[in-house]
Amino acid sequence: MSTFSNHTDPAGSLAHLEETAKATSRYLQALTFLKDEDLRAPSLLPGWSRGHVVTHVARNADGLRNLLVWARTGVQTPQYVSWEQRDIDIDSGAGRPLSELLEDSRTSAGRFMEEVARLEGDHWDAPVRTLSSTSPFPARDVLTSRRTEVEVHHADLGSGYTAADWPTDFTEMMIGRVQDDRTDGPSMVLSSTDTPGLWKFGHGQGPEIRGTKADLAWWVIGRGDGAGLVSSIGVLPRLGKWR
Repeated sequence: MSTFSNHTDPAGSLAHLEETAKATSRYLQALTFLKDEDLRAPSLLPGWSRGHVVTHVARNADGLRNLLVWARTGVQTPQYVSWEQRDIDIDSGAGRPLSELLEDSRTSAGRFMEEVARLEGDHWDAPVRTLSSTSPFPARDVLTSRRTEVEVHHADLGSGYTAADWPTDFTEMMIGRVQDDRTDGPSMVLSSTDTPGLWKFGHGQGPEIRGTKADLAWWVIGRGDGAGLVSSIGVLPRLGKWR
């Protein structure tokens, strides 16, 4: 999952740190173009309005900040009190007006970035864990997680920003992450048609799925119906939920 290899010098995380900041800026700017009624409308995530998505991204910033505090202080600081409380917070915050959601989004993102700036040297190698992780991981991976949350959920808003707008390195990273996670899923080969890219999934022979990197990434993370993709056997494999 990690894209970093050396955090005794945090320069190894600089690319993801900068890209996380850029992604957050794009996301926050996009929110300013929404209206209150837009936030009540459905997002691309079943059962969630745009207000749910925006609230989730804000609470995710706070949760991942908790993990950075844990790494810096050595004091166990859970991402969330519980999954139940996380869901309650998202549901209760989803109906707020745009002004409140925007302020929450800005301040929570700011708190996260402020905590990032406090980490030094070996802090980045300190082990932390989320509520769902089966084993600890180094705090440096939190930057990858935050970038993922912002980019994917920005597209989930369904307000004009799509996977086609993701930076190329992010699109490739997402396909690679899912490739690692879906080792027990259906066998297939993803082949990109815009720029060179080939990813083998599973352990056996499987169909070739062709499409742009953006369309492949969007489908393989469990979004959409595979529009724009072509399967060598005429149908797309059933993937099931990712994470």
